[in-house]
Amino acid sequence: MQVEGGTMDYQSLGEYHAFLKQAKNAADKRYDVLHNLAIQIRNLAENPGKAIDMETEAIKTAIVEAKKAEFEMTAAIGCVNEAAKLCGEKEITTDDFKR
Repeated sequence: MQVEGGTMDYQSLGEYHAFLKQAKNAADKRYDVLHNLAIQIRNLAENPGKAIDMETEAIKTAIVEAKKAEFEMTAAIGCVNEAAKLCGEKEITTDDFKR
């Protein structure tokens, strides 16, 4: 795809695809962590004999990990969109990673 002026900015195109991959990987990690957390919480709900206190630290850790992945995803999306402007590619949003 060519940009204004008729020349392709291949460096920006490379950055676009690298950051797009990073955003997708971070979105996948966020999904996986939250999906696993949902399973853990459902298991707690279904087993009234299992003490919640035993799981609290694991839940907090999972939430912190999901937030880190979300931050990485959001930052990478910003970089994708900056590169998109320079190489004529489509800008993206978090909606592009919905399942």
